[in-house]
Amino acid sequence: MERLSDYKALVSSAKEAARAAYAPYSKLAQGAALLAADGKIYKGAKMECAAYSGSVCAETAALVAAITDGARKFKAIAIYPFEYPCGTTRQMLAEFGIELDILVEHPDGQISAVSLKDLLPLHFGPDNLS
Repeated sequence: MERLSDYKALVSSAKEAARAAYAPYSKLAQGAALLAADGKIYKGAKMECAAYSGSVCAETAALVAAITDGARKFKAIAIYPFEYPCGTTRQMLAEFGIELDILVEHPDGQISAVSLKDLLPLHFGPDNLS
């Protein structure tokens, strides 16, 4: 894991992405910032639609932006305001490595991290395919 202080820029990027969110129904404007292994940050914003199943969470939007740019290895993701990713998003992130750090910024400004591996134990991944 990186030093938590090194993740401040990632959390700031997630906050910035949250300002672009489209969340007229839940009123929870969320942003995410995904840190690739090469140091590049990919941002994503939540996008809701009236048919909820067509909505896209910020984490997925950031992952799709990274994949579209060719990134395949990631170090961490920050989500703002923080909520743990849903199961589907956890599985999508695990496709590219279970050691990903998921960042939390507490109300006092302190940042802590939890590993995706801790949130998705006994995950199903590419190694499970024969």
